[in-house]
Amino acid sequence: MKVAVIFTKREEMAESYHEDWEGRDTNDDAESVMKALKELGHEVKVYHVDLELFEKLKKDKADIDLIFNLCDDGFFSDPDLEPHVVAMLDILEIPYTGGDYLTLALTLNKATVKKILTYHKLPTPKFQIFETGDEKFELEFPLIVKPLQEDASIGIKDDSVVYDENKLRERVKYVIKEYEQPALVEQFIDGREFNVGVLGDNEVLPISEITFDGLPEGKPKIVNYDAKWKEDSIDYKETKRSCPAKVDDALGEKLRELALKAGSLFECTDYFRVDFRVKGNQPYILEVNQNPDISEDAGLFAMSQVKGYSYKEMIDKIIINAMKKD
Repeated sequence: MKVAVIFTKREEMAESYHEDWEGRDTNDDAESVMKALKELGHEVKVYHVDLELFEKLKKDKADIDLIFNLCDDGFFSDPDLEPHVVAMLDILEIPYTGGDYLTLALTLNKATVKKILTYHKLPTPKFQIFETGDEKFELEFPLIVKPLQEDASIGIKDDSVVYDENKLRERVKYVIKEYEQPALVEQFIDGREFNVGVLGDNEVLPISEITFDGLPEGKPKIVNYDAKWKEDSIDYKETKRSCPAKVDDALGEKLRELALKAGSLFECTDYFRVDFRVKGNQPYILEVNQNPDISEDAGLFAMSQVKGYSYKEMIDKIIINAMKKD
């Protein structure tokens, strides 16, 4: 097929967007995907997500069978605009991988995800939205404070976990000011953390656990920004992936069932990941990630490898499923 890969050139994005940028200035996911597509025999074109993208695709659409959408950083550093890119593809009637406008828009907003999960009686930590930081809080400590609409652990630091009102309000006001968006405050589930990846036509991959055993005493056991992106940090070195996770049959079945239910609820497709915390054998859904990181060192491929797939085979499953969609 003739496959177009679209992505934002991260090295050109405004680093002044906020302080979280270190370690995210390469497009290793796009490079890996393009290599895999060529190895699969496809003809590959590359388009950068910029103001000229619409006109370029409109001009070239007759020569494009499928778009591999790797626009996961928003449009010009604005995460709110990520769904608008696929809306443009819908207008042009060009098929693409991953979620559509509605799925991306819903899953981008953590509070919306949690409201929908709660309505459908799927377990998620109790939460509250802070617009100013002065609102009366209704939750019990400990709590964790996150930007409402970010991914990749942006805005997640050690002091995101708070144990008293002063620290809560301090962190909430910092998030609102620094990230220019409301703060999501949720009950901090002090337990095990799991990722469940789903590939192609609802194929659940081996469950992965994030372990924190090597972190120094006193550090919160969370996947903060450093743990994902700063390779020289203690968080990166001691926050490790264990796949397949050591879980009993009952817990494993619960996690798989909830992941598929959540994916169906948001109409996730082609590839997605659902993140959990588990305490007392009770899973809580933290996030539903449509179009998660697809780099060769990311969790989705690690789970795919345990299932026995090469990177090329994982990409092949994604594009085959994408071409089946209406």
